[in-house]
Amino acid sequence: MAMYQGRALADINLTGVALAEALEAFICRRDPTLENVQVRRATPTGDVEMRVQPHKRWYEVVFETDDNPEDDEDDDDDTFEARRKAKEKAKAAAKAQVKTWPPANSMMLPPDPDEEQRRR
Repeated sequence: MAMYQGRALADINLTGVALAEALEAFICRRDPTLENVQVRRATPTGDVEMRVQPHKRWYEVVFETDDNPEDDEDDDDDTFEARRKAKEKAKAAAKAQVKTWPPANSMMLPPDPDEEQRRR
């Protein structure tokens, strides 16, 4: 499991389970590589999208997701108890590291030639 924090958009009138499901759906649509997204905390921001109907609010979210879902299939040789302990240990380590979502776009731009001349 991996823990992430970021922003998600949901209908302004939703609460409870319906709100969590809408936020999870937004996150999955935005990043289809994430699996088993579970919102752990959602805090409304003051930002409201008025350009869409129904109006939507941005939420600061903390959520968990499987970071290596295919690794679960490799546990067939281990005992149930060993798998449970390993899963608890991995979950505790993942909770200690909250990642920012979505990842920053590290686009590199070529230097501006005019800027180089102004520096000289």
